Amino acid sequence: MKNNKSHDESPAEEKIDDEVSIDEKTRKDFEETFDVLTKYFGWHEERRMKNNTLRIVSWNCHYGFYGEKPKAISEFDADILVIPECREMDMEESGYDKEHRDWWGDHKEATDNSGNVNKKNDLGVGVFWKDGITVTQMPQWKETLSKNNDFRYLVPYKVEGNFEPFTLIAVWTKNKMDAGDPLDYVQKAHAAVDHYKNIGLLDGRVVLIGDFNSNSIWDNNYRKECNHSALVEKLKQMEIKDCSGSLEKYNTYYYCYNSKEYSVVDDYCFASAKMSESAKFSVPNSNKWILENGAKRWRGLSDHCPIIVDFTF
Repeated sequence: MKNNKSHDESPAEEKIDDEVSIDEKTRKDFEETFDVLTKYFGWHEERRMKNNTLRIVSWNCHYGFYGEKPKAISEFDADILVIPECREMDMEESGYDKEHRDWWGDHKEATDNSGNVNKKNDLGVGVFWKDGITVTQMPQWKETLSKNNDFRYLVPYKVEGNFEPFTLIAVWTKNKMDAGDPLDYVQKAHAAVDHYKNIGLLDGRVVLIGDFNSNSIWDNNYRKECNHSALVEKLKQMEIKDCSGSLEKYNTYYYCYNSKEYSVVDDYCFASAKMSESAKFSVPNSNKWILENGAKRWRGLSDHCPIIVDFTF
């Protein structure tokens, strides 16, 4: 603070003014420190929560959530992260403590004939959240639903915070494995949606987000009543709508088949009517895709890019 006092002011007055100056500087330093902590540690008083906005980001991280991947996705400053293809062994290095993370996987693909689990290949779904939010796995999942191969993986959570609670379904649909697991990708989404509706999990406020492994271009691979177009219509009839709205053409997944490259959308967010009305859906710029060994990778890290959804409450 610039000193504009006249020479006839008393020493006591000068001391008081100096104390005010120190207090003001301390206040500004505290505010700057708080801003840094808010940005990097996700305190619940951060900007979006003050504005009654919640950001959910989903990203299929491609065979493990490790190395540069947690840092790359942290740039989107998600309040809740849904990470398909996350490994249980990645949780410790995710940057989230045990109170702010959850993982589900049934270990089936990573288990050999002797019953040993190869942790490096043990892929599941990771969910992470900031302070000020509580994300709790629904008891129905642990008790019964997780034991049914038809629901691999559509994991239900209850989400609470300084907003009206809602149900989050973290999605990574799996392909069929054997005679005991006959449903493939979108067929599992249909089975879960039908059953979850019957037991009340889709009542009220709900968000389904993740990698559905599903698109209308593959409709002919399935019976008409259980393909992607039918799923979108089924959810619409429940007043659960696609949040991408009128977003211009984009892709979330690149893959190669018979030495030919394809790009498609198969990561989605669906939300109940009132939530979908406020949703702002986005994906990163297309220039973040890098060609590596003949295949495109988002930032060189995954064959999927993130999807970002902001909800206003």
